[in-house]
Amino acid sequence: MTRIIIISDIHCGLTPPKTVANVFAEISGLKPDAVAVAGDIGEPLDNFTRALDIISAMGIPAAIVPGNHDVWNRGKLISSRELWETRLPEETTKRGLVYLENESLLVDETAIVGTIAWYDYSAGYPGSGHTVEEYKKRKREFIGDALYVDWPWDDIEFCKRIETGFRKRLETVQADSDVKHILIVTHSPIFDEQILRKPDNAKWTFSNAYFGNLTFGEIARGFDKVRTVVSGHTHAGMKGVVKVDGREINVVTLNSQYGAPEFVTVQY
Repeated sequence: MTRIIIISDIHCGLTPPKTVANVFAEISGLKPDAVAVAGDIGEPLDNFTRALDIISAMGIPAAIVPGNHDVWNRGKLISSRELWETRLPEETTKRGLVYLENESLLVDETAIVGTIAWYDYSAGYPGSGHTVEEYKKRKREFIGDALYVDWPWDDIEFCKRIETGFRKRLETVQADSDVKHILIVTHSPIFDEQILRKPDNAKWTFSNAYFGNLTFGEIARGFDKVRTVVSGHTHAGMKGVVKVDGREINVVTLNSQYGAPEFVTVQY
Protein backbone atom coordinates (compact mmCIF):
# COMPACT_ATOMS: atom_id res chain seq x y z
CA MET A 1 0.00 0.00 0.00
CA THR A 2 1.23 3.49 -0.91
CA ARG A 3 0.69 6.25 1.64
CA ILE A 4 0.95 9.90 0.62
CA ILE A 5 0.48 12.85 2.97
CA ILE A 6 -0.78 16.16 1.60
CA ILE A 7 -0.51 19.39 3.58
CA SER A 8 -1.53 22.91 2.61
CA ASP A 9 -1.20 26.55 3.65
CA ILE A 10 1.87 26.30 5.83
CA HIS A 11 2.38 30.08 5.65
CA CYS A 12 5.86 29.84 7.14
CA GLY A 13 6.56 33.17 8.78
CA LEU A 14 2.95 33.78 9.74
CA THR A 15 3.23 30.30 11.21
CA PRO A 16 6.35 30.23 13.42
CA PRO A 17 9.14 28.13 11.82
CA LYS A 18 9.29 26.02 14.98
CA THR A 19 5.63 25.12 14.52
CA VAL A 20 6.28 24.25 10.88
CA ALA A 21 9.20 22.04 11.94
CA ASN A 22 7.02 20.29 14.53
CA VAL A 23 4.29 19.58 11.98
CA PHE A 24 6.76 18.02 9.56
CA ALA A 25 8.37 16.04 12.37
CA GLU A 26 4.92 14.59 13.02
CA ILE A 27 4.49 13.84 9.31
CA SER A 28 7.93 12.23 9.12
CA GLY A 29 7.05 10.04 12.09
CA LEU A 30 4.10 8.62 10.15
CA LYS A 31 6.59 7.30 7.57
CA PRO A 32 4.67 8.13 4.39
CA ASP A 33 5.98 7.10 0.99
CA ALA A 34 5.75 10.72 -0.19
CA VAL A 35 4.59 14.17 0.87
CA ALA A 36 2.95 16.87 -1.23
CA VAL A 37 2.38 20.51 -0.29
CA ALA A 38 -0.68 22.24 -1.75
CA GLY A 39 0.58 25.81 -1.81
CA ASP A 40 1.02 28.90 0.36
CA ILE A 41 4.32 27.70 1.71
CA GLY A 42 5.77 31.02 2.84
CA GLU A 43 6.39 34.61 1.85
CA PRO A 44 8.58 36.48 1.24
CA LEU A 45 11.06 34.14 -0.42
CA ASP A 46 13.19 33.56 2.68
CA ASN A 47 10.18 32.06 4.45
CA PHE A 48 9.42 29.93 1.39
CA THR A 49 12.97 28.55 1.40
CA ARG A 50 12.97 28.11 5.18
CA ALA A 51 9.95 25.82 4.82
CA LEU A 52 11.60 23.96 1.92
CA ASP A 53 14.65 23.29 4.09
CA ILE A 54 12.42 21.74 6.75
CA ILE A 55 10.64 19.61 4.15
CA SER A 56 13.80 18.41 2.43
CA ALA A 57 15.39 17.50 5.78
CA MET A 58 12.79 14.73 6.21
CA GLY A 59 14.52 12.69 3.51
CA ILE A 60 11.13 11.68 2.09
CA PRO A 61 10.18 12.20 -1.57
CA ALA A 62 8.29 15.49 -1.60
CA ALA A 63 6.48 17.60 -4.16
CA ILE A 64 5.59 21.27 -4.08
CA VAL A 65 2.72 23.28 -5.52
CA PRO A 66 3.05 27.06 -5.14
CA GLY A 67 0.17 29.12 -3.79
CA ASN A 68 -1.02 32.66 -4.36
CA HIS A 69 0.82 34.00 -1.29
CA ASP A 70 4.06 32.51 -2.58
CA VAL A 71 4.06 34.92 -5.52
CA TRP A 72 3.27 38.03 -3.48
CA ASN A 73 5.68 40.93 -3.90
CA ARG A 74 4.54 42.64 -0.73
CA GLY A 75 7.76 44.52 0.01
CA LYS A 76 8.77 45.18 -3.61
CA LEU A 77 11.62 42.71 -3.16
CA ILE A 78 11.22 40.24 -6.03
CA SER A 79 8.59 40.61 -8.73
CA SER A 80 5.79 38.06 -8.89
CA ARG A 81 6.88 37.16 -12.40
CA GLU A 82 10.44 36.40 -11.31
CA LEU A 83 9.18 34.39 -8.36
CA TRP A 84 6.85 32.38 -10.59
CA GLU A 85 9.12 31.83 -13.56
CA THR A 86 12.48 31.45 -11.86
CA ARG A 87 12.96 31.66 -8.12
CA LEU A 88 10.29 29.31 -6.79
CA PRO A 89 11.10 26.43 -9.15
CA GLU A 90 14.86 26.92 -8.72
CA GLU A 91 14.73 26.96 -4.93
CA THR A 92 12.52 23.88 -4.95
CA THR A 93 14.51 21.71 -7.33
CA LYS A 94 17.93 22.54 -5.92
CA ARG A 95 16.76 20.99 -2.64
CA GLY A 96 15.83 17.77 -4.41
CA LEU A 97 12.09 18.44 -4.24
CA VAL A 98 9.71 18.08 -7.18
CA TYR A 99 8.11 21.29 -8.46
CA LEU A 100 4.72 20.04 -9.60
CA GLU A 101 4.06 22.96 -11.91
CA ASN A 102 6.87 21.57 -14.11
CA GLU A 103 6.84 17.81 -13.55
CA SER A 104 4.97 15.03 -11.79
CA LEU A 105 6.11 12.74 -8.97
CA LEU A 106 5.75 8.99 -9.43
CA VAL A 107 5.37 6.92 -6.25
CA ASP A 108 4.99 3.20 -6.92
CA GLU A 109 1.84 2.97 -9.07
CA THR A 110 0.62 6.47 -8.21
CA ALA A 111 1.37 9.71 -10.05
CA ILE A 112 1.09 13.00 -8.20
CA VAL A 113 0.13 15.78 -10.61
CA GLY A 114 -0.19 19.34 -9.40
CA THR A 115 -0.80 22.97 -10.22
CA ILE A 116 -1.53 26.24 -8.48
CA ALA A 117 -4.90 26.22 -10.32
CA TRP A 118 -5.19 30.00 -10.15
CA TYR A 119 -8.79 31.24 -10.08
CA ASP A 120 -10.50 32.18 -13.36
CA TYR A 121 -13.84 33.24 -11.74
CA SER A 122 -15.49 29.99 -12.82
CA ALA A 123 -16.11 29.17 -9.14
CA GLY A 124 -18.33 32.21 -8.71
CA TYR A 125 -21.69 31.36 -7.21
CA PRO A 126 -23.84 29.62 -9.86
CA GLY A 127 -26.48 31.86 -11.34
CA SER A 128 -25.24 34.99 -9.57
CA GLY A 129 -25.08 36.92 -12.83
CA HIS A 130 -21.80 38.64 -11.99
CA THR A 131 -19.56 39.41 -14.94
CA VAL A 132 -15.83 38.96 -15.47
CA GLU A 133 -15.44 42.73 -15.42
CA GLU A 134 -17.14 42.92 -12.02
CA TYR A 135 -14.78 40.29 -10.62
CA LYS A 136 -11.78 42.16 -11.98
CA LYS A 137 -12.96 45.55 -10.71
CA ARG A 138 -13.85 44.45 -7.18
CA LYS A 139 -10.99 42.01 -6.59
CA ARG A 140 -9.13 44.25 -4.11
CA GLU A 141 -12.17 44.12 -1.80
CA PHE A 142 -11.73 40.40 -1.27
CA ILE A 143 -8.16 39.18 -1.72
CA GLY A 144 -4.66 40.57 -1.18
CA ASP A 145 -3.52 39.30 -4.58
CA ALA A 146 -4.94 42.50 -6.06
CA LEU A 147 -2.34 44.46 -4.06
CA TYR A 148 0.68 42.19 -4.01
CA VAL A 149 0.74 40.16 -7.25
CA ASP A 150 2.42 42.34 -9.86
CA TRP A 151 2.93 40.03 -12.81
CA PRO A 152 1.72 41.35 -16.21
CA TRP A 153 -1.16 38.89 -16.72
CA ASP A 154 -4.73 39.17 -15.53
CA ASP A 155 -6.26 36.16 -13.79
CA ILE A 156 -7.79 34.60 -16.87
CA GLU A 157 -4.65 35.11 -18.96
CA PHE A 158 -2.55 33.45 -16.28
CA CYS A 159 -4.92 30.48 -16.07
CA LYS A 160 -4.61 29.96 -19.81
CA ARG A 161 -0.79 30.03 -19.46
CA ILE A 162 -0.78 27.17 -16.95
CA GLU A 163 -3.66 25.13 -18.36
CA THR A 164 -1.66 23.57 -21.18
CA GLY A 165 1.05 22.25 -18.86
CA PHE A 166 -1.49 20.82 -16.44
CA ARG A 167 -3.27 18.99 -19.24
CA LYS A 168 -0.01 17.65 -20.71
CA ARG A 169 1.19 16.32 -17.36
CA LEU A 170 -2.11 14.49 -16.93
CA GLU A 171 -1.89 13.09 -20.45
CA THR A 172 1.63 11.81 -19.80
CA VAL A 173 0.78 9.87 -16.63
CA GLN A 174 -2.55 8.70 -18.03
CA ALA A 175 -0.65 7.09 -20.91
CA ASP A 176 1.92 5.46 -18.60
CA SER A 177 1.02 1.79 -18.17
CA ASP A 178 2.87 1.69 -14.84
CA VAL A 179 0.55 4.33 -13.38
CA LYS A 180 -2.67 2.98 -11.87
CA HIS A 181 -3.79 6.00 -9.86
CA ILE A 182 -3.51 9.77 -10.30
CA LEU A 183 -3.55 12.04 -7.26
CA ILE A 184 -4.09 15.69 -8.17
CA VAL A 185 -2.80 18.31 -5.74
CA THR A 186 -3.82 21.92 -6.35
CA HIS A 187 -3.77 25.13 -4.39
CA SER A 188 -7.19 26.38 -5.47
CA PRO A 189 -10.04 23.82 -5.41
CA ILE A 190 -11.17 22.59 -8.81
CA PHE A 191 -14.54 20.99 -8.06
CA ASP A 192 -17.70 22.59 -6.72
CA GLU A 193 -17.83 19.90 -4.04
CA GLN A 194 -14.62 21.41 -2.59
CA ILE A 195 -16.03 24.92 -2.20
CA LEU A 196 -17.99 26.14 0.80
CA ARG A 197 -21.09 27.98 -0.38
CA LYS A 198 -23.05 30.49 1.70
CA PRO A 199 -25.91 31.60 -0.54
CA ASP A 200 -27.33 33.94 2.11
CA ASN A 201 -24.01 35.78 2.49
CA ALA A 202 -23.55 38.20 -0.41
CA LYS A 203 -19.92 38.98 0.36
CA TRP A 204 -18.96 35.31 0.67
CA THR A 205 -20.91 34.48 -2.49
CA PHE A 206 -19.03 37.08 -4.53
CA SER A 207 -15.65 36.06 -3.09
CA ASN A 208 -16.15 32.43 -4.19
CA ALA A 209 -14.88 33.56 -7.60
CA TYR A 210 -11.36 33.97 -6.17
CA PHE A 211 -11.26 30.61 -4.43
CA GLY A 212 -11.57 27.99 -7.13
CA ASN A 213 -11.04 27.02 -10.75
CA LEU A 214 -13.79 24.73 -12.01
CA THR A 215 -12.32 24.85 -15.52
CA PHE A 216 -9.42 22.72 -14.29
CA GLY A 217 -11.92 20.35 -12.70
CA GLU A 218 -13.48 19.79 -16.11
CA ILE A 219 -10.03 18.89 -17.42
CA ALA A 220 -9.47 16.43 -14.56
CA ARG A 221 -12.77 14.68 -15.25
CA GLY A 222 -11.42 13.54 -18.61
CA PHE A 223 -8.72 11.28 -17.11
CA ASP A 224 -10.05 8.04 -15.72
CA LYS A 225 -7.01 7.30 -13.56
CA VAL A 226 -7.76 10.34 -11.39
CA ARG A 227 -8.80 8.99 -8.00
CA THR A 228 -8.31 11.87 -5.58
CA VAL A 229 -8.01 15.66 -5.61
CA VAL A 230 -6.65 17.53 -2.58
CA SER A 231 -6.56 21.34 -2.44
CA GLY A 232 -6.00 24.22 -0.04
CA HIS A 233 -6.39 28.00 -0.33
CA THR A 234 -9.88 28.51 1.14
CA HIS A 235 -9.14 27.70 4.81
CA ALA A 236 -12.58 26.08 4.81
CA GLY A 237 -12.44 22.30 5.00
CA MET A 238 -14.64 20.35 2.60
CA LYS A 239 -14.93 16.72 1.55
CA GLY A 240 -16.99 15.15 -1.19
CA VAL A 241 -17.27 12.67 -4.01
CA VAL A 242 -17.44 13.58 -7.69
CA LYS A 243 -19.09 10.94 -9.87
CA VAL A 244 -17.90 10.68 -13.46
CA ASP A 245 -19.18 7.98 -15.82
CA GLY A 246 -19.71 5.42 -13.06
CA ARG A 247 -16.43 6.12 -11.25
CA GLU A 248 -15.77 8.25 -8.19
CA ILE A 249 -13.19 10.94 -7.47
CA ASN A 250 -12.68 11.70 -3.80
CA VAL A 251 -12.14 15.43 -3.30
CA VAL A 252 -10.83 17.29 -0.25
CA THR A 253 -10.14 20.90 0.64
CA LEU A 254 -7.93 21.02 3.71
CA ASN A 255 -9.07 22.98 6.76
CA SER A 256 -5.68 24.61 7.28
CA GLN A 257 -5.63 27.77 9.37
CA TYR A 258 -2.89 30.35 9.87
CA GLY A 259 -0.56 28.84 12.45
CA ALA A 260 -2.20 25.43 12.20
CA PRO A 261 -1.77 23.76 8.79
CA GLU A 262 -3.77 20.58 8.28
CA PHE A 263 -2.69 17.43 6.49
CA VAL A 264 -4.44 14.34 5.20
CA THR A 265 -3.24 10.85 4.27
CA VAL A 266 -4.25 9.26 0.96
CA GLN A 267 -3.71 5.54 0.46
CA TYR A 268 -3.79 3.36 -2.65
